[in-house]
Amino acid sequence: MYVLKSLTDVRELTEIWIREYNEERAHDALNDLTQWGCLAKHQGLENSNYECR
Repeated sequence: MYVLKSLTDVRELTEIWIREYNEERAHDALNDLTQWGCLAKHQGLENSNYECR
């Protein structure tokens, strides 16, 4: 449980959660790949150090 002291705290935590949810977790719709893993696979870069941020 989080104790948030200000609206800024809420916004910062929400931004972190959204980024992790959208970019860092595996998605069922992408065959359990992250968005960047799916992009790399479709570009033939699955064994590279390719990272998008």
